Amino acid sequence: MMPKVSVNILTKNRAELLKRALASVRAQTFTDYEVVVMNDGSRDNTLEVLDGFKLSILNLKIINHQSSLGITLSRQEALLASTGEYVAILDDDDEWIDPDKLKKQVEFLDNHQDYILTGGGIEISNFQFPISNEIQNPKSKIIKHRPASDAGIRNTMLFRNNFFTSTVMFRRQAALKAGGFKKDEFDVAEDYDLWLRMGLLGKMYNAQEAFTLYSVPDYNKEKFKQFLTKQLKLVEKYKQSYLYAFFAKMILTIRLWLLNN
Repeated sequence: MMPKVSVNILTKNRAELLKRALASVRAQTFTDYEVVVMNDGSRDNTLEVLDGFKLSILNLKIINHQSSLGITLSRQEALLASTGEYVAILDDDDEWIDPDKLKKQVEFLDNHQDYILTGGGIEISNFQFPISNEIQNPKSKIIKHRPASDAGIRNTMLFRNNFFTSTVMFRRQAALKAGGFKKDEFDVAEDYDLWLRMGLLGKMYNAQEAFTLYSVPDYNKEKFKQFLTKQLKLVEKYKQSYLYAFFAKMILTIRLWLLNN
């Protein structure tokens, strides 16, 4: 019998963080899932950590790469290895903080057949955003949300990625129909690209509650330039399908100019 949900986790050299991610999956109240872990060429003790979860996560699929394939190809391999009706993504440096996260999203998709992609909010520890030299309270936090309604998501989808990756759940067949995760010259924004294509096939929704403790990506200047360049290409590609492409392109062009000057 196929699982209802396939949890996709991509990991590389983050064994200690992976423990937290897997523990947060194990803590979910919804249990009809498989976990597909893509170990993308780790050189630390990732395999030992995964072995330690084989008894507590019975439906655990582990795919090991001898050398790294990168984010996009690894995400696509995990998607193709998944068998669930729905797919939920959890990156190895994030963790789910709502034990009912899977349950809520499964119920939403089951009850709203015209929706194919759903996400939620994130919690970010405040110490990840230093604003002074003073020691901040490590218990303080920031909650971030994206628009809830399909219309609200579409209206701003070219300005930013309206889904936090480690909060999403989507219909696997819809993702495959949209072409899955596609590799190009930039191994960034592969999720954003897929969400834009999936949005052409059905409706999208974001729950207005925090599902995930999120680690802010530590992009250097060059990586950030790659991301903005990729986003500009996506805006051009989907300008006929989403609103305000002209304004999104103008803002992105200015941001790139500022980075280069």
